[in-house]
Amino acid sequence: MAKPKLKALKTYLDTLDEAQLREEFYMLFNKLPQVQEFYTQELMSDKERKEMLEGYRRKIYGFFWTRTGNRKRPSNAKLRELITNYEKVAVFPSEVIDLLLYRVETATAYASRHKGMSESNYKASYNAFKKAVEMMALHKLEDRFSERCEAIFKIKNYDSWYLDLLKEAYHTHIN
Repeated sequence: MAKPKLKALKTYLDTLDEAQLREEFYMLFNKLPQVQEFYTQELMSDKERKEMLEGYRRKIYGFFWTRTGNRKRPSNAKLRELITNYEKVAVFPSEVIDLLLYRVETATAYASRHKGMSESNYKASYNAFKKAVEMMALHKLEDRFSERCEAIFKIKNYDSWYLDLLKEAYHTHIN
């Protein structure tokens, strides 16, 4: 079966009255966890959203280090899945950018502390950074995050090519 187009959805919704639209919405809310999570965040206070973001940050940290501070081998697939899940429910692009940059900051600090990391981890970190920078440019949030980006560039790293790639991505999209 072909995926319905937005136009078909609009036509269908135009046939419903307000009460039917509400029922349709309630059905979606009760049936789809993504809709529940989105509106949970939409209805949260700023403080609650910040706490949720902080919870995701703790999870990212947990992919790199144990509770006692020993290093782990981060799973890029699980990190990507975690960030994708957050993207689905995040209300503001700035919160997604924040989480992406935190992922890069954590990976870069990990690499610095342990004299490098695998190429796949560098690539995944670079991809997260590039996505963050693209979102910054799209939503005109460069000023809000430029200091954090510059701080990443200053983290001592034994694989300077990685920092050069990050700088290139930043300067390609921001300026």
